[in-house]
Amino acid sequence: MFKTIIIGVFMVLYLYTLSFDIFLNQKIRIPTPLFSAIPLIVLFGSFKGNKLLYLREFIFVGLGLFLFYVLGQADIKSFYVNLFVIIICGLYFNYFVRSNSRRFNYTVLIFVLLLLFSSVVMLLNHQLGPAIDLLRAQLIGREIEQSPSGIAASIFTFGYQVAALTTFAFLYTMKFRWPFYLQVVVLGFCLIFIYFGMQRSAVVTFVFTVLLFLIFYYKSKAIFVVGVLSVVGFLLFNFINTQQANSSTQYDNVFAKNERKSGENRSSLVTENLEIYGNYPYGLIFYGKSWSDVTRNSHIFGNGLTSHNAYLMFITYLGPFLGVALLISIFYRPIKAFLMAVSDVRDEENAMLICLSFALLAVSINSLFHNGWLLDGNGPTVFLFFATLHRSKMNDIQ
Repeated sequence: MFKTIIIGVFMVLYLYTLSFDIFLNQKIRIPTPLFSAIPLIVLFGSFKGNKLLYLREFIFVGLGLFLFYVLGQADIKSFYVNLFVIIICGLYFNYFVRSNSRRFNYTVLIFVLLLLFSSVVMLLNHQLGPAIDLLRAQLIGREIEQSPSGIAASIFTFGYQVAALTTFAFLYTMKFRWPFYLQVVVLGFCLIFIYFGMQRSAVVTFVFTVLLFLIFYYKSKAIFVVGVLSVVGFLLFNFINTQQANSSTQYDNVFAKNERKSGENRSSLVTENLEIYGNYPYGLIFYGKSWSDVTRNSHIFGNGLTSHNAYLMFITYLGPFLGVALLISIFYRPIKAFLMAVSDVRDEENAMLICLSFALLAVSINSLFHNGWLLDGNGPTVFLFFATLHRSKMNDIQ
C-alpha cells in the first residue's frame, strides 16, 4: 500500500510538470524530471530483458534538435532541455509503464485530469481574474504573461492543453460507448472550455479532428451526420455573434478575442515567412544564417517574432529535403499507429489508441498556428507522442 502511494505521488508530480511545461522556474532550481520521473524509472521500472523501444525516435529527434537549435540558432540550452524532456518521457513509458496496462491507464487518467483541472482554473480566471492569476503563478512557479488562461503562463501554451483535452474527452465518450446524454454533457463542457479558452486554433483542431473521426466512424452515413453538425454549428456561431454584437458588454471569449500583442499582423506572418524561405530555399543552416539575420529589416517580424507555424519554421531552417525527411522519420511510427487504429475504427480494442491518436493529431494541427510542438518540448505533445506509440506497442511488449 505504501509503495502504491509513493508511486502515485511521483506519477502525479512528473505528469504535472510535463503537462504544464515546468522544467526550471523561480521555485525549482533543478530539472523536474530528476526528482519526479527518474525515481519512477530507476526504483520502480522494469529493466531485465527489456530493450529500448524508442531508440529510433531518440536518434531522429536528437538529430532534429541539434540541427534546429545548435546549428540553426546556436541555442545549446534549448537543445539539452528539450532533448532531456523528450528522452525522459520515452524512458518513462519504456521502463516504468512497459506492458503494465494498469500503469498505462492511470498515466492517461492523471494526464487528462490535470488538463481538466487547468481548464477549470481557466474558467475561474474569467471570473476572479487577479486572485486566480496569483494562484496560476504559484502553480507554475513563474510570472503570468497572459490572462485569462489555465495552468500556463500564456494563452498560447494553454491552447495545446485544451486541444488535447477536448479531443480526447469527447472521442473517449464515443469510443467507450457512454450513454448519449453523457456524451452530450461532455461535448457541452468541451465547447465551454474552447469558447472561453481564448484560442481560435483550438476551435479549428477540435472541429477538424472530430469531423475526421466521424467520417472514419460512420463512413457513408458521415455525410448526414457532418451535415447536421455543420448546420447546428453555423446557427450557434451566428447566434453568439448576434448576441455579442447587440450587447454593450465586452466579452472575453474565443470569438471576441483581441490580439494581446500590438503591431502583430497574424494574417501576413506565414506569407512573409514563405518569402524569406524563397530567398533561402535550401534552409537557413546551409547559408549560415539565423532567423534574426534574415528578419533584421522586416517590419513584420520585429522583436524576434516568428511565423507562428512550428513546421514552417523547422523547414525554413533545415530546408525541404532535410526538414521533410526528418519530419517523416520522427512521425513515421505515430502515423503508422494512427492508420492502424482507423483501419478498424469500431474495434473496441482500438478504443484507447483511437482517442490518443486523434488527440495527438489535434495538438499537431495546433502547431500549424503556434511555435510549440514536439521538438519544442511541448508537454501535451510530448506525452501524446509517446502514449500513442506505447499503446500501439503494448500488445507486443513482453
